[in-house]
Amino acid sequence: MSANEAVKEAGTLSPEQAAAAIREAVSAYDGKELAERVNRFSLAMMAARGEYPDLARDAYPALEAAFADIDFGKLREAVSALAGYGADGASKALEEVTANPVVIANLVGALPPVVNSIVRVLAALVDNLDLPPEILASALFNVLTALDAETIGHVLSEVSRQVNLLHAGNYILGGDEPRFRAVFSDFMKRVLDNLEMEEATGALAALGEDLETVADVLAELIARDPAAVLLLAQAVNSLVNSLTRIVGSGVREMMAWSDELLVSLGERSREDLDVVEMGHVVDSLIGLSLRFREANPDLGREMLTDVLKVVNTEQLELVLRGAMNDLKQAALANSGIQIALGPEEVGRRVNEMLAGFNRSASPGGVADYLKRLFSTLDAVELEKAARTVSGGVIDGLFASAGTALAILKVAGHNAWKVAKNLFGLIKKS
Repeated sequence: MSANEAVKEAGTLSPEQAAAAIREAVSAYDGKELAERVNRFSLAMMAARGEYPDLARDAYPALEAAFADIDFGKLREAVSALAGYGADGASKALEEVTANPVVIANLVGALPPVVNSIVRVLAALVDNLDLPPEILASALFNVLTALDAETIGHVLSEVSRQVNLLHAGNYILGGDEPRFRAVFSDFMKRVLDNLEMEEATGALAALGEDLETVADVLAELIARDPAAVLLLAQAVNSLVNSLTRIVGSGVREMMAWSDELLVSLGERSREDLDVVEMGHVVDSLIGLSLRFREANPDLGREMLTDVLKVVNTEQLELVLRGAMNDLKQAALANSGIQIALGPEEVGRRVNEMLAGFNRSASPGGVADYLKRLFSTLDAVELEKAARTVSGGVIDGLFASAGTALAILKVAGHNAWKVAKNLFGLIKKS
């Protein structure tokens, strides 16, 4: 019976007859017979492999003859023709399907049952894989042990070699400039010429908003469940710990590197890194930032103003004050920091800085620098700034009688202490 005849016969069956035919077909299967056939096939293949291990090798001459006589040019044309027929047929089928909304609705409606069936199968698989942890781990370890690691390494090496050859060919074909640049530029130009940029950017924005909705919903649902929040925090903390240990292990291994290796690394970095181009990039970013600011002179101020409008400065002050206090307490609890901040250690460092300054500076050089500096200052603006600052400070200090009196008392007391200590030093000398 041909395929068309079978389709016609199936179309003439009533629902009851179709169900009976299916039931009869299913009941005809003999599971034990199927198992026996599978076992016989397995035994036969095992025996064949043992008796005739070179079966595939003996077929090599036939394969060589076939590949020698196949006209791959015609094969390419045949495959192209077949692909063209398939594309034409598929396009026509899709055209007929999309022309009828009812057909589309029915096809789309068939997707949920299919997906649900696949999900149920996966659920059954996962449920039945509820094995003891040592069994699962042992199975995974056995797989890793049985894998042909040597061949995998060889394949990766060959793939890497092909990538290197492709890269070399890219420069051979391109000459002064990589050929890939021209090819990819032409390809992307043709793509962008046919791309509706407004639609594409709108789609990206829509996807971003949809992802935002998904994230908001998940965050809201998790936040309602304290247990879920604690579990999520535990997972994040565990991830951070793992990453920290990975970085720490790597750094500890690097600490064992020899000085010769570190010198070689430095030389290689100096040779390989294009620091001049890095400088050009930094300079271009600075120039772009300056041009952007000049083109939008009020943008930064307005944006910062809008941000600070919604910031609770009182809470910010409490947070910063608490952070500074925590930092102070942590520093005071550290013996190394206590020693570094001790008066003797601070004095030693100051002496080192003074000695370094004296070695590098000369009185004439300092005088010349300050002379040139003050000669460039605008005396009128300097006087105006000094009057503004000093006048504001004095007016502010003496706005309150109590504040002014306190300042005068402190100033007089300190002046008396200075004079007294100075007189004592003069007498001792």
